[in-house]
Amino acid sequence: MNDNGASSVLTVHYLLNAFRRLKLGAAHGLDGVAMEAIVYGGHRLCVHLCTLFNLFIKYSILPRPFMRSVIVPLVKNKSGDLADINNYRAIAISTACSKLLESVISEWFYTDSDCDKFQFGFKPKHSSGLRTSVLKHTIDYYRQRGSHVFTCFIDFSKAFDKVNYWKLFNKLIDDKVNYKFIKLLSVWCSSQQCVVRWRNVYSTSFAISNGTRQGGVLSPYLFTRYIRELVASVATSGIGCKIGNQFINILAYADDIVLIAPSWRALQKLLSILYTQATAIDLSCNVNKTFSIIFSPIQRRKAIHSQFPMFKIGDSFIEHVERFKYLGHIISNNGMDDDDIKREIRLMFVRTNLLIRKFHRCSLRVKVMLFRAFSMCLYDIALWSRYTVASLSKFKSCYIKCMKSFFGYRRYDSVTQMLIDIGLPSFNTVMFNSRTSFLRQWSSCPNNIVDMFRSLQM
Repeated sequence: MNDNGASSVLTVHYLLNAFRRLKLGAAHGLDGVAMEAIVYGGHRLCVHLCTLFNLFIKYSILPRPFMRSVIVPLVKNKSGDLADINNYRAIAISTACSKLLESVISEWFYTDSDCDKFQFGFKPKHSSGLRTSVLKHTIDYYRQRGSHVFTCFIDFSKAFDKVNYWKLFNKLIDDKVNYKFIKLLSVWCSSQQCVVRWRNVYSTSFAISNGTRQGGVLSPYLFTRYIRELVASVATSGIGCKIGNQFINILAYADDIVLIAPSWRALQKLLSILYTQATAIDLSCNVNKTFSIIFSPIQRRKAIHSQFPMFKIGDSFIEHVERFKYLGHIISNNGMDDDDIKREIRLMFVRTNLLIRKFHRCSLRVKVMLFRAFSMCLYDIALWSRYTVASLSKFKSCYIKCMKSFFGYRRYDSVTQMLIDIGLPSFNTVMFNSRTSFLRQWSSCPNNIVDMFRSLQM
C-alpha cells in the first residue's frame, strides 16, 4: 500500500488489525505500560490512539518520551568471554505505543521484489532452519553430480548499527512510499534517545544517529530493504550455482549471508560484487568471523584438487575451515551431521545439569514442564540427514540419561515405565515429531526456491 492519497489516513480498523500482530507478554518500555493494557483497553482507547497517531503523521512530530527506548545487552555465547563487548547483542525495548504505531504504519512501508526469495529472515512461514535446509540441498545437488562446492559465510561488522538513515530513506522514496510516513520516520530516527539497562541500573540517555533498532517492529523490514540491492546484485550476476533455471548463489537470513559457487573463480567474483555493494551502503565485512568451506564431490575420484588458494574480500584474506556453526547448526565439509549431533548432546547435558542443580526439589508436574521447556528444546534436529548410527545412538542414550537423572530414576530402571510415569515422549517420538513439523513447514513455505526443491524431490 504505497498510495499518496487520502487512504493513507489511519482508521480504527488499521489499529485493530495491528493489535492482532502484536506480541503479548513482552518486556515493558521506559513508561512501564504493558502491551496488554493497550490491546485490551477497549474501543474508546483505540479511537483516542487513532486520533493521536493521525496527528503524528499530519504534523511529523513525536513527543520525546515516545522516542525513548531502553537497550538491554544480551549474551551471544554464554560459554564465551563475558568480558568481551563483541559477545553481546543490544536489544532495544520500545514503549508499547511506539510499537503499536510501527505496526500500524508497516503496511505502507512494505514493498517486495523478486530477489526477496533469497532472504529468509523476518518473513512469515520462513525460518533459519529452512534457509539451512536449502543450503544443504544445494550443496548435495552439486556434490552428487561430481562437482566441488565453494561457500563463504559472510559476517558484517555491526550491520544493524551501521544502517545509514538517509540512504535508507532514499530507497523508500524510490519505492514510492507515502512521503508522510517517510517524513515521520526521518524525525523519529534522527531524534531517538536510548538508555542502557544493566542489572536494573539505567545509564544516562544518549542520541542514536544511525542504525536500526534490534527489537523494533519496523526494523526487520527496514534492514532487509536496506540490503536488497546488495542481494539482488549477486543473485542477478549469472555467476554461481544453478539448478534448473534458478541461480542459487546467495542465501540471506537478515545480515547472515552465504555465497555459493561451483568453482573457486566464481566465488571470488561473487565476493568482489558483494564487497562493492556493501561499501556503497556503508557495511563492512568482519574478516575475523567470515569463513569459507570447500565441499568435495561425494565420489573422491572426481575431485580436481585437495587444496585451493584463500579467498579475498577487499584487501583481506578469508580463512578456510572444515566446519562452521551456521545459524546454530554446524556445517561440516564432509557433509555429515555428526558434529552437530555432538553439539546437541553437549547442550542437553548442560541444560539438564542446570535443572538438577536448581530445581531438583520441585514437584513432578513442575519438573515435567521444565524438562519440556529447557532440555527438549532441540534445535532443528530435523535437518540431520547424514550421520553414523553411533552418533544417533549416543544422542538417544544422552536423552534417556538426562531424563533419569533429573526425575530421580536409577540407571537400570525401565525406560518404558519411566515414560509412562512422567508422560514424556520417547526419543523416537521426538525425532518423528520434529521431522513431521519441519516437513509441514517445508511444504507450506511460499518461496520459489523451496518450491523448486519440492518438485525435484517428487
